[in-house]
Amino acid sequence: MKMLMVVFRDSLQDEVLMLLKDCDVKAYTLLQNVAGAGETGMALGSLASPGINSMLLVVLPQDQADRSVEALKIYRDGLAKEHPAHKVPIRAFALPCAQVV
Repeated sequence: MKMLMVVFRDSLQDEVLMLLKDCDVKAYTLLQNVAGAGETGMALGSLASPGINSMLLVVLPQDQADRSVEALKIYRDGLAKEHPAHKVPIRAFALPCAQVV
């Protein structure tokens, strides 16, 4: 099993959720109003840094996690082509995962 942690600007939320639905993801945890700073800048929900992030936690079998990551890469690459002057504010991380309870 893998846990995908997907962090993205909240403005991309509908598209990210639809993309994962198309990958047959049926269960996830959505955390909204996630603040932070990284490669694409600060997202602190403040006047100086008005953006804010969302984060998804998704636990999947390895093959479905691989398909979902590939779909996220394709989505990110498409946004990068549409907006070449900006870094796309979406990141995904895969962690080993074992259900213990």
